[in-house]
Amino acid sequence: MKLIDYLREKYPESSRTAIKQMLEKGRVLVNGEQRTAFDFPVKDSDRITLLSKTVSIARATLTEAREEVEAEGIRILFEDSDYLVVDKPAGLLTMSSARGSKAKSGHREKTLYAILNAYVKEGARTKRKEDLAEGRTPDRSTAKVWIVHRIDRGTSGVLVFAKNERAKDLLQSKWRDFVEEREYIAILERKVEKESGAIQSWLLENSKSLKMLSLPEETPGAQLAISHYKVLDYIHKGKGIYTLTSFSLLTGRKNQIRVHAASIGNPVAGDEKYGAQTDPIHRLALHAKSLVFRHPFTGKTIRCVSPLPESFERFIR
Repeated sequence: MKLIDYLREKYPESSRTAIKQMLEKGRVLVNGEQRTAFDFPVKDSDRITLLSKTVSIARATLTEAREEVEAEGIRILFEDSDYLVVDKPAGLLTMSSARGSKAKSGHREKTLYAILNAYVKEGARTKRKEDLAEGRTPDRSTAKVWIVHRIDRGTSGVLVFAKNERAKDLLQSKWRDFVEEREYIAILERKVEKESGAIQSWLLENSKSLKMLSLPEETPGAQLAISHYKVLDYIHKGKGIYTLTSFSLLTGRKNQIRVHAASIGNPVAGDEKYGAQTDPIHRLALHAKSLVFRHPFTGKTIRCVSPLPESFERFIR
C-alpha cells in the first residue's frame, strides 16, 4: 500500500493534512531511511518509524549543519563515531598556527578545524536529544575533532580527522600500519626526465624563513622523508612543458612533496615558495587524491577518493 494510506490507518485520529506534515518534515523513516513521498510503496516486512517532533527538529538542524559545511566547499567522504574524512578545497587553512592567522579584514580566518568542530558538536547535540527522547542515557562527553594529519593551505584533497582522542592516538601512532595507500597528483614545472623513481632526503625547517631544507645526509633535528613518484603525462603549453605526476608517500613530512619536487629541479607549479616560475592554474598545483586505510577498530578498509579539481582538468585538457 502507499505510505500515506498506511499512516492514516495507523493514526486514524490524525488528519490527512497532519500526516502530510509528518512526511514533509522528515519524521517518517522506512527501514531507517527518511521518506517524504506520499505514494512511497510499503509492504508487510518494512519497518516504519515515526520520529518525535524533538528528534525530527534536531535531525533537520544537523542536516543544515552538514549543508553549511558543504557551502564552504568541503565534502564529507566518510564519517562514523571515530573518524571524519573530508575533501578540503585549496586555500582553506587546516588549523591556525600558534602565531594566529587573520584575514586582510583583521578578523580571524576560517579554518577547516573550526568548521568541522562546529559540525561535530551539532551532531553530538542531535544524538543527545534523540537519546533523551527515546529514554536512553545521553553521552555528555566533549564533542570535538582531533587532527590526525595535515595538508598545506594551498593543497586540496583528502584529509582525516578523529572524533575522539583514542582514535587519533591509535591512527597517528600506527599510521604506516593502517594506511595502505596515499596518493597525490601534482603538476610539475618542466619535464621530469625519469618516468618513475624515489626521492629520499632529510628535511629540516629553517626557523627564519619557515622553508623546509632538503639535506642529503642525516642531520640532527632533520627527519627522513621518502617520496615515490610516477610520471602520468607531459603537458605542452606554448614553448613550455609540464609534467603531470603521481606521488605516493612513505613518510608524511611538512611540505614533503613540494620540497622533493624542487630538489630534482621540477617544482610544483604555482609554488613560489620553493622556486616555481609559473602559476598556470592560479593555485598550488598539488592535490591529495586518495587515502586508503584500515579502520583501527572495525578492521574494514576505508577508501576515500577526491576527483581532480576543475582547475587541474581544464589545464590538462
